[in-house]
Amino acid sequence: MSEEFGEKLRKRRIEKSFTLEGLAEKVGSTKAYIWQLENKRPAKPSGELLLKIAQVLEISAEFLIDDSVQEPTDRQVRIALARGADERGLSQKDLDILFRIADTTLDGKSKKGSD
Repeated sequence: MSEEFGEKLRKRRIEKSFTLEGLAEKVGSTKAYIWQLENKRPAKPSGELLLKIAQVLEISAEFLIDDSVQEPTDRQVRIALARGADERGLSQKDLDILFRIADTTLDGKSKKGSD
């Protein structure tokens, strides 16, 4: 598992204004276990928990476990945006709009033809 996982998890949890207890409740875990994931190296969450955490924090699981990047890539942002689109009632048109917003936010200008 990623050596950076815990730091990325903590940073994203705080950015999304979750307490340890709040995140634990959302993903069906305990405050103590979320603390362990943030502080124990290497963290070893199950695949199921990793996906739940990523969904709640609106980030891709790939980003959380990829030590080679400190900021989400375009692809990782798109994965996070698309995850749960059906449950949120988002159409493909809605996703396209979100992708354009994400592209603009990531590099400060609109991109054409990004993957």
